[in-house]
Amino acid sequence: MVVLRLSLLTLVSFLWSAHPAQAQPPSAAAHSPETNKGSALAQTFTDRTVAASGLGAGFRMVGSVAVLEGDDLTATASGTGFGMDKETMAEVSRRFIAAFGDNYDQIAVFLGFSDRLSPQALAYQQPIKNTIKGIGLGQFDETMKFGSASGRMETMLNMKRINIYGRDAANDPQNDLYSVWAQEAAHRWALYFKYRFPTDAMDRTDLLLRQNAHWAPWVQAEGSFMDGYNWQDNGDGTFTVIDSNKRWGTMDQYAMGLRKAADVPPFFVLDDFKDDAGAPIARPMRFARGAKYKARKIVITVQDVVRAMGPREPAASPAAEDLRMGVVFLTPPGQGLTPLLGEAFRVDTTRAPWDDFYNASAGGRGKVCTSLLHPCRGDAFAFGEAKFVVAGNPAALVAPGTTGTLTVPVTNVGTEAGIATVTVSGLHPIVIGKTTVASALIAPGAVGSISFAATIPPNVACGVNFKLDFQAPGRLGPSLGSSNLSLGLTPGQGSNLEDPSTATTWKVNPDGTDTAKLGAWEWGTAEQTEAFDFVLQPAGAFSGLKAFVTGAAKGEFPESNDVDFDPVAPTTGRTTLQSPFMALANVVNPRLSYQLYFVSAGFQKEVLVPGLADAFYVQASLDGGPWVEVDRVPSSLALSWEQRVISLSVPLGAALSLAKDIQFRFTAEDSDLSETVVEASVDDVFLMGELPGCGTVVSAPDAGVDAPVTTVASDDGCSCKLGRRRETPRGFAALTLVVALLGRKRRIALRNRP
Repeated sequence: MVVLRLSLLTLVSFLWSAHPAQAQPPSAAAHSPETNKGSALAQTFTDRTVAASGLGAGFRMVGSVAVLEGDDLTATASGTGFGMDKETMAEVSRRFIAAFGDNYDQIAVFLGFSDRLSPQALAYQQPIKNTIKGIGLGQFDETMKFGSASGRMETMLNMKRINIYGRDAANDPQNDLYSVWAQEAAHRWALYFKYRFPTDAMDRTDLLLRQNAHWAPWVQAEGSFMDGYNWQDNGDGTFTVIDSNKRWGTMDQYAMGLRKAADVPPFFVLDDFKDDAGAPIARPMRFARGAKYKARKIVITVQDVVRAMGPREPAASPAAEDLRMGVVFLTPPGQGLTPLLGEAFRVDTTRAPWDDFYNASAGGRGKVCTSLLHPCRGDAFAFGEAKFVVAGNPAALVAPGTTGTLTVPVTNVGTEAGIATVTVSGLHPIVIGKTTVASALIAPGAVGSISFAATIPPNVACGVNFKLDFQAPGRLGPSLGSSNLSLGLTPGQGSNLEDPSTATTWKVNPDGTDTAKLGAWEWGTAEQTEAFDFVLQPAGAFSGLKAFVTGAAKGEFPESNDVDFDPVAPTTGRTTLQSPFMALANVVNPRLSYQLYFVSAGFQKEVLVPGLADAFYVQASLDGGPWVEVDRVPSSLALSWEQRVISLSVPLGAALSLAKDIQFRFTAEDSDLSETVVEASVDDVFLMGELPGCGTVVSAPDAGVDAPVTTVASDDGCSCKLGRRRETPRGFAALTLVVALLGRKRRIALRNRP
């Protein structure tokens, strides 16, 4: 594979490259027309989100990347494409803060489209606030325009499209993505220096070159990310470039507030360059690494800079020392997330290397945290699946009118012991007595729990998926989480697929018409299938050990269990699994509940994309009658195990109430001719029915308030997704994309290799 390498000296740019005449961010007062326009946009956004509230509203999470589907307020139409400007950046910021809290210093936005409004810039920084003196920036504050009522948000980064950095950015700390990211993050504070010697009458400006915001190449900038060179003094009047764009130098760290003036050593600029014959030449604009250059060395101290700029006030910057950065992936308007899930996942895989890169680039003086739901250090908490416990009996059915305890597991994922003081909120019908409860002291890595006394009102709408939001304050910021809870359902017949009789009572290829040659349904314990850093098939089952999977063994190649796999000639394929009959007697308003892990993926331009024609679907038959489709999952990149609860009344109609038995068929089908991988796993298949007393009118308390304020209707006749996935090891329900793929050329190459 060829990994794209980019020259920072020729490609990297930031905000002012799009506006060369703008030497520094203007004050907010100079932008009153824009501010008024921003207020109108903010009001429009408020109108649009009246019904959307709570953690993550309007976003989906892929790992710790907040994915936002673009619209006319978050991306500006430009020709046949889209672009970003100050107004659309502000709108993204407002929505992000509304969904995840005003607890961020910076937001980095990656795009699912090419930015047509600044095509000459590889990335740029959008300044929001500066109140720091002595770094060369004027004073300005537009935090309210960007939705930060606390005034914490200081800048946004438009990181453009991640594809240009090649596929292996997450595995290559030398990839230019990280140095570009570092430069744009540091542009919040740097680089705007001048200096003046005691004998000078005026400030000297030769420290800077490109847009007066990057180091000039003749400055000893210690290989700074800000276009800086690392010069070696050879001691004989010659100087050699060692490297460039590798770290934040000591003057960068001073500008960022990571190093005090007393800790900055002297540096130098080079002038009076001479050629090999000793003739004077102008300062070169570029220098070759390893070559020797004759020049005069002019030593500069930080006090010379302070003499021109004034002292840095305040001397330290908490935002740089412990930077909280949100990461957003914005899709193009009208396209939706599904085609770009693979690209969003690629953004997420670069977060951990970026965190480490930032922490190492300033010699351990600063840290960055890109977690969406909690701080990376200190006391930080993740929330597990909420359960409603009746009279100390977790197995008891949760019926309308029940009083019990809402119990939530809490894991300390931070570095310090702490007490989780948790507040529960969200639109739900549960009446909670005391909405804020504190846990016992929880050590790092340990799991505790909190419990809320609660009541399920009478006439609750059974089967509705209610979302509970949790928040716990901490020393370095709040921890957030959510949990889904469905009420009023009781299981009927079905199977967790653990009993040995499953092998005979369930049928594969029941009609003998399946076309899959390999990757057919198989009952067993799945082995994990991987390709590169991705997971095609998860190990084990959702619960217990056994499940039905499209090929349980790992196989010789990662894609060996692909449903359409044919070692001679790749073809499309289909595999069908049929359940035994399940009795419908005494099952009120029947639903089908099952756990699914489904991958349907292709590979285009080194980006994972869903197989557009592939699908997973379920059919039902009443008393041995015709098969009717009741559920379909098209074009899926797996988001971990997913519980699907499907109402059967609409697809099956009145015949459902007259039938005695029902059975189901689960089909995984590769119909995409562009050579995709299809793999599936099914577990815990049950009929579900409503408990007696389920009604259609429910009052749900507002977030944190005990008085009912809203109405939730029954989902009779609707197809719903209920429940939640199994907890991740970190204990919260961020959607973690775990899909993988090798292209056909890669497969053939692997098969034919010696």
